[in-house]
Amino acid sequence: MKFWKVGLAVMGLGLASSTAFADDWSTLNSWENVEVNAPAITAWAIVSRWDALDSWCPAFVKTEIKSGGTEPGAVRAITLKDGPTFTEQLLSVDKDGTDGYSYTYKIVESPLPIVDYVSKVRVIPYGDDKSVIDWQGSYKRRAKDNPTKDNDDAAVMKIVTGLYKACLANAKHMAESR
Repeated sequence: MKFWKVGLAVMGLGLASSTAFADDWSTLNSWENVEVNAPAITAWAIVSRWDALDSWCPAFVKTEIKSGGTEPGAVRAITLKDGPTFTEQLLSVDKDGTDGYSYTYKIVESPLPIVDYVSKVRVIPYGDDKSVIDWQGSYKRRAKDNPTKDNDDAAVMKIVTGLYKACLANAKHMAESR
């Protein structure tokens, strides 16, 4: 499957980045992906580590499993480089690889200026020795009424998208170095 076809398919599902009207408290969506010159199974081995987000996402320095191990229902605490920690829960995992590999999770508690965050990380085969790592999330800004320029839709989308880009770039580098 061509890379652009994967992008169009995901966009067709309404998972592309979008912005909401400034006066609405709408659900926001962020979506980033990266093409990797490595098989899907190699990329999946890197990004699937629920118990080690810090191993591939440079924004984090610690991942601690609070309950449930690495199966759906598991809860982890992740710590950012500058100190804040937040909690996430694993909702589902698809390890069969038929149409890619994926996991879905939600943020339970966070210092980020967002709420109602649910996200999916997916690795899609793209030929024999290539893959696409896709990361999409939906959320709302925490400041429901009268957001400032530091916590309006554009600002919170910049935070999420920046995180996705940095993590995906590092995952790509790691997969291609194996």
